[in-house]
Amino acid sequence: MRTTAIICEYNPMTNGHVKHLNAAREQTGCDTILCVMSGSFVQRGDAAIADKYIRASVAVRAGADIVIELPTVYAISPADNFAYGAIKTIAEFPDVEYISFGSECGDINLLTKIATLLSDEPQEIKVQIQKGLRDGYSFPKARALACAAYIDSHPECAELTGILDKPNNVLGIAYINAISKLGLNVKIHTIKRESSETYNSDDITCEYPSSSAIRSAVRRGEIEKIRQYVPNDVYAYILQMRSGEDALGDIVLYKLKSVSGYDLANYYDVSGGINNRLKLSADSATSLDQLLEAAKTKNYTMARLKRICLYALFDITQQTYNDAVACPPYIHILALKESRKDILSALSVSCRNVLTRFSDVNRVDKSLRFLIKLDFTAQGTLSIINRSNYYNKKMLLI
Repeated sequence: MRTTAIICEYNPMTNGHVKHLNAAREQTGCDTILCVMSGSFVQRGDAAIADKYIRASVAVRAGADIVIELPTVYAISPADNFAYGAIKTIAEFPDVEYISFGSECGDINLLTKIATLLSDEPQEIKVQIQKGLRDGYSFPKARALACAAYIDSHPECAELTGILDKPNNVLGIAYINAISKLGLNVKIHTIKRESSETYNSDDITCEYPSSSAIRSAVRRGEIEKIRQYVPNDVYAYILQMRSGEDALGDIVLYKLKSVSGYDLANYYDVSGGINNRLKLSADSATSLDQLLEAAKTKNYTMARLKRICLYALFDITQQTYNDAVACPPYIHILALKESRKDILSALSVSCRNVLTRFSDVNRVDKSLRFLIKLDFTAQGTLSIINRSNYYNKKMLLI
């Protein structure tokens, strides 16, 4: 079994994602496509557009052989920790030969060079990052500015100019560094993405609109406009959706109003007094959007604030994350191509902790139970947010 792994959210899956699946299979020559997919909540701190099992089944119908869940604690982490969790999960899967991702750069050599630069982090860059943080920039922005200054002063690095300005490049670089950190022996494969495909673009008029553009069109009620840009299965489930954005805001706002600023300080990725700012904003806010706008500063990106709200909602502390890193990896299968049951046989031989249903939580390493229960708690929360009765607890055969 020769496997190519793709780290994804499919929130929702677009025709661009299908193009990537097909290109990854063809260009890497693999016989198995493994998708490691965020479950109920995603890296930008939002609820997923649909249940993880529904999105996983669409991915299998679109060309994946198996879809497994990226543990929630990593799925809603900053980019470097998101990447670490994904690569740690992939490392548990047998015979992974390639890891494939989309990037604006499309050049593995350039991405690897800048990944090495960030990993080595020359003193010049360290100093500039600290300066950027003192000037009030978020860490990602401070790092990008520091690297840009370093590249400008080192002509031999000129080819790296602008790479860190693109979000998919940044995530791809994080994957490369996580692969190195974990010592995983795999090859890297990337598909060049056009600017309109980047996850923060709202352009719905291009050939391959981003998931962000699709979600924006859905929020505006322009569902018919997305039809030609997504697989038929995605269009079908979006037609059945009920908006749950207000429900998420209400749940999060209640949680933040019910805890103290001191309590908020204990949650993961909280620093620099943002806990007090969040608490003051929560106490006077009547909606999540209002809270976020009041709490936002140059130091904190909106995505980071949203993630902190989720950490509070799910009681994810720094210790929770530390415990997750210390735990062995696990494979939670969401969907599998029915003709590929041989994958289950391979997993039973090589993997210690495999789940195909929630009841399997009683059979895996006990240290993992809190992480797996968090995954299912997140799924149950999403069913409330999306006002959905759909709440699956076992692997789908497609």
